[in-house]
Amino acid sequence: MKWGLAARLGSVLALVSLLTAGLTGLYTYKVSRDLLVQAAKNELMTATQVVGRRILDIRLGASRDLQLLASHPAALALLQLPSTQSAAQADQLATLFKLLMTVNPGYFQVRLISASDYGLERVRVDRDGKQLLRIEGDDLQEKSHYPYVSDTLKLPAGSTYLSRIVINHERGAHAGLGQPTVQLASPVVNSQGQAIGVIVLNIDLKGAFARLAVDLPAEFQLYLANRQGDFLIHPDSSKTFGFDTGRRVLMQDEFPATSELVEGHATQVMLEADTGPHAGIPIVAAFTSNQVKVSSSEGAVYLGLAEPRSSVLSHSGALGLSILQIAASFGLTGFLLALLLARWVTRPLNTMSAAVARFSSERPIIGLPNDRQDEIGQLARSFDHMQQQIHQQFTELQANRLELEHLARHDPLTGLPNRRLFMERLANALERAQRAQAPLAVMFIDMDHFKDINDAWGHDAGDAALQWVAQQLLANTRKTDTVARLGGDEFVVLLESSVQREQIDGIAQKLIDSMREPWFFNGHLCSIGLCMGISVFPINGKTADALLSAADTAMYRMKTSSRNDFGFAPED
Repeated sequence: MKWGLAARLGSVLALVSLLTAGLTGLYTYKVSRDLLVQAAKNELMTATQVVGRRILDIRLGASRDLQLLASHPAALALLQLPSTQSAAQADQLATLFKLLMTVNPGYFQVRLISASDYGLERVRVDRDGKQLLRIEGDDLQEKSHYPYVSDTLKLPAGSTYLSRIVINHERGAHAGLGQPTVQLASPVVNSQGQAIGVIVLNIDLKGAFARLAVDLPAEFQLYLANRQGDFLIHPDSSKTFGFDTGRRVLMQDEFPATSELVEGHATQVMLEADTGPHAGIPIVAAFTSNQVKVSSSEGAVYLGLAEPRSSVLSHSGALGLSILQIAASFGLTGFLLALLLARWVTRPLNTMSAAVARFSSERPIIGLPNDRQDEIGQLARSFDHMQQQIHQQFTELQANRLELEHLARHDPLTGLPNRRLFMERLANALERAQRAQAPLAVMFIDMDHFKDINDAWGHDAGDAALQWVAQQLLANTRKTDTVARLGGDEFVVLLESSVQREQIDGIAQKLIDSMREPWFFNGHLCSIGLCMGISVFPINGKTADALLSAADTAMYRMKTSSRNDFGFAPED
């Protein structure tokens, strides 16, 4: 059989077409897999940073609770009076401890410990299952030999001490015994500036991370390690707190790339693990270093999130099949069309080859002959289908990233900006105010009767009340103002645009008056008031922290003297 030019050209074109399609498909498939893995790493890193910020928020909330307890008059009076004369203060403080532990299920224990009497516990409330137990009499222990007492007594007023994260072996710890725990402590200082005792919070580490994991996708795996790399949280619980049983299970041994974090050469690491314990199920992971910014024996902790690589590449199988179909169709089309007319085949193939060469995730394939009713048209539509699959995957990943970014900067209950976004806006507003030599104001707002609503009708009513207050604040402030929720029942409002004292008075009174509007929950009329402290730039401070602290202090002064009212911070 004699092969003509068309047959030979068709054979060559078929071979070249098949080879080109195969290589292009292989390259596209590999690049797509790499992009999927890289996108997953970026998503994991974003999620890790969000979890890290939530952990910081938990620590800040606990620090605020400590400062409230350490500055409580009953705590100071109890430490300065003999035990025979301080029963009323002890009862008052024990009640306050129980209230705090009721609204914070992650607290195992709250204690007031004296600096004298070898660190004797003066007031102590433990969690035991669903009960809160007050420990009294001979069951109170001496704790001066523990670092969370001795080291905290050396700190100035208002400071927070963070202990090492360990398994709690303290005698009589009730629910906290044998559980991963961390102690936060703050000194109680008398009028002479002398630390005469400490307030100590024992926090349920396992429970706190379990609550954080609820918001993560089911396939995500959570890791936490201490400054030396010992695992504290691991999907395999047998690898946690190895040092507690005389062995070391280190993060850098399981994930060698994290040595950069432990040695201080990097603050974040993204990796793939497919050897050792992960040989059977390879994973993609992201780890960050989180420096402890308070006095602590820990120094730093390392937080990581991982996802099975199979989950990341779950859509790549269909992509590979599409590429295989494209390669087969391309070779057959080239051979058949070459038999009819080499020129007729060459031109569309060149067009398609050029289009594929320009393909990337940002540049779609254009110029494909999708309207043709032959093999080339089928090939073009297959490429278009492949492109749609890839772009759909990237769109989903981008949407997930944007959602995580939004969660990181907004309060999920009210939709208002959170502390992080508010502090950014306040910093920007201060820069503008300093350039223009214009005043601005910060309102620190705390809800009155919020606990009464929670106690009477439950947390659903409390959440609804927070949402209603957020709507009222937005409705009664200007579009140029920023309304944010800091946490709990605390809100803050930023007034800028050269706001004057008369305008501040008017806006504050308008917000107070807006709470008189009747609000019902399940048919019950609820009474809500606002206690508001106001600071003004530059009178009360020139930094964001100074203004917020001044407004906070003014609010607490108003809350002590009266309710449902506002007051200004005194001039520095």
